[in-house]
Amino acid sequence: MKVLHTSDLHLGKRVHGYSMVEDQRFILDRMVEAVQEHRPDAMIIAGDVYDRAVPTEEAVSMFGDFLERVTDEGCEVYIVSGNHDSGTRLSFCGPILSRNGVHIAGEFDGRAERLTVEDGYGRMNVYLLPYFKVSEVRSALGVEVHGYPEAMDAVLAASGVDPDERNLLVSHQFFTGSGGGPVVSESEEQRPEVGGIECIPADRLDPFDYVALGHLHIPQSVSRETIRYSGSPLKYSASESRHPKGMVLADIRGKGDVSVETVPLVPLRDLRVIRGSIEDLISAGLEDQSSRDDYIIAELDSQPGQAVAELYKVYPRTMSVSIRRRDAPAPDHGSVDLSPLAGIGPEELFSEFYRQVTGEDLTDYQREILRECIETGGCGE
Repeated sequence: MKVLHTSDLHLGKRVHGYSMVEDQRFILDRMVEAVQEHRPDAMIIAGDVYDRAVPTEEAVSMFGDFLERVTDEGCEVYIVSGNHDSGTRLSFCGPILSRNGVHIAGEFDGRAERLTVEDGYGRMNVYLLPYFKVSEVRSALGVEVHGYPEAMDAVLAASGVDPDERNLLVSHQFFTGSGGGPVVSESEEQRPEVGGIECIPADRLDPFDYVALGHLHIPQSVSRETIRYSGSPLKYSASESRHPKGMVLADIRGKGDVSVETVPLVPLRDLRVIRGSIEDLISAGLEDQSSRDDYIIAELDSQPGQAVAELYKVYPRTMSVSIRRRDAPAPDHGSVDLSPLAGIGPEELFSEFYRQVTGEDLTDYQREILRECIETGGCGE
């Protein structure tokens, strides 16, 4: 089975006030062309189809047109909801869509939905797992779980995953491996750094031959090459400016026999960070006419004065202008190593923090309040 894997479309998104609809429509066209070129059996969209729970009419129309064109190529589509999506809205008319090749797992019910497909290598299970919170696992399954690793264990157990079969998982969660933390970007409004609370160790994914992940916008693998974040198809922040975008093409053959490659996506306009004096940046823009229509984030080494108006004339899609000292290091948006925290639940992390600050252990009553806060996302809810 050959699949094209993408995620985090964020249709309808605005970046620094600029609507990305034209750019998104363009990149969706390139994705359809990738389907036509590579002839996959399926396309996977691993969450955050829309940028907000109530998407714009334009975003919904654009996505509907995209799905029609992909399925017209004889390609099945598998979709899970992300933290930006409304699962209920996303899976509207789900049974009807499923009969026409579009399979959507929108609302989390405690399990990963299993769909079974047949190919030249026999049967394969496709598991669709929408984004979930710990409190939702406890409510759906009626089990006492503390932290995301325990919650994931409960979900997989309820889903009846057989590690001896060929399995593919589509998920929109934070996973971290023993080799280092994930590479995060500024456009991810919900990020895993703070205590690693939402991170799940990647060893929970051992039963799956390929894992199609969404949530992180920079393409990367976790622990092994067949656990992949495809990344968003467009750059949505300065921290993504140096990272090329694309889709993952995974060829899943026999059990454990999977190959992956990247299918590049070239945008209508690039998003670039330019640094230096305003005179040098203006001069460079005048010399290179081809890149003046890019989205620009300018970091100047001195006050621009009235010349900033000329900068906007040269780069009409300038998103932001800021001042950075000449000797200041360039911002480094690299990986955050969360591997020492892998497998440690939020209760244990906070308990150790409390012990180091106060010199005392949490009381049973304090632990009870802490668990309620972790599971509901806030105290008193």
